[in-house]
Amino acid sequence: MSGIRVLDAADRLLISTDDGLVELDTTGRATPLGPAGGEARYLPGTRDVVYQDGPALMLRERGRTRRLVSADHAVELLGVLPGRVVYRANPRHRLLWDVMIRNVFVGEEQAVYTRGGDVRSASVSPNSRHIAIRLPRKLVLVDTMPVTEDDHVRLICPEPADGGHHHLSWLPDSARMIANADGEVSRYDVERDTWEPLVTGLTPDAVAVAAPDGRRLAVVDDGRVSFHHAGTGDFLRAAELDAHGAPVWTPDSTTVAVATADGAATVVAQSAFVRAIPL
Repeated sequence: MSGIRVLDAADRLLISTDDGLVELDTTGRATPLGPAGGEARYLPGTRDVVYQDGPALMLRERGRTRRLVSADHAVELLGVLPGRVVYRANPRHRLLWDVMIRNVFVGEEQAVYTRGGDVRSASVSPNSRHIAIRLPRKLVLVDTMPVTEDDHVRLICPEPADGGHHHLSWLPDSARMIANADGEVSRYDVERDTWEPLVTGLTPDAVAVAAPDGRRLAVVDDGRVSFHHAGTGDFLRAAELDAHGAPVWTPDSTTVAVATADGAATVVAQSAFVRAIPL
């Protein structure tokens, strides 16, 4: 099952496999949720699942499923906030993407980025003030409450066509962001507009993600899961296993979930204790 990806974690895991989207409990029991190939997330603070189904975003809540967004153009899930989903859409042209935030309860939408380009990924700060958007040749910062229009979008840094910054994750103060690039984990300060290296000497495919409480970083590198202090990058502890892909933190910041060759595993941040969950 080389196509396994852990998409999100709570008391259960959302797993993408070659056969479809499933919810996995701690015993390894899998519940099918949707088709293969798309993204999925738990709405924060709930067990409701937002997932991709072709050109539509679906919400599964309390055993029922309803459409959140449906269109005759491409719509792709980028992330979630409490009670809201973040997605990209290309209603004007297939190569010109907008970034939208939609309220799942009343359906109201806000277009937060409409300057086009191939929006490859986006990460919204916890307070919804800032959105980091990765385009093919640049990383930009969107301010959703700018003083002037000129302050709405600013360049963070140019990017190479391949590689560059990826797997962006915000710290809880919404003023600093963690990013991965070329075997290095760095922290970006919004106000100072500066980068600071935190963890270096990793393989090019390594992925680090900040915990929701901002205390630790979880790094998956060459099958190993390590934990680092988010403020200094100092190494804390590690677990050796066959992990791949991005680590996913539980909302309480105590545990990460990772994909493995035959399923998934959870790793406790305080002790590096590993629990395998076969699929």
